[in-house]
Amino acid sequence: MTTEPAHTDPVPDLTIALSAADAQALGEDARQLAERFGAVLHGLAQLRASGTSIDDLETTIAASTDLLGRLEGIQKAAIRQHVAEGGSYDELAKAMDVKRVPPRHPAEHDPSPMEQWATNSN
Repeated sequence: MTTEPAHTDPVPDLTIALSAADAQALGEDARQLAERFGAVLHGLAQLRASGTSIDDLETTIAASTDLLGRLEGIQKAAIRQHVAEGGSYDELAKAMDVKRVPPRHPAEHDPSPMEQWATNSN
């Protein structure tokens, strides 16, 4: 006798569609980002089910911290390129969902290590 809940619906696969060109440009980074995102989703599911251990929480924290850093690097690189290509500050504010661009946006300082990672310029 099993105590596992019966699943009447198959568990859906999560697919992230990338073009061949995108997959080639990202290389190993695509797999690493997908693994981190998967770990964060697993952590979220555990939090919602209230079935987490300290080790599980630490794994979720580590994966989400790394993922947030990389996402911030991607965002900063996109902001820098937007400004460099002549995008307006109004367009930038709209994309950032703010009324006006913060006074010290990433284009005003040197690229961070995660921004360099995002642009593959490290």
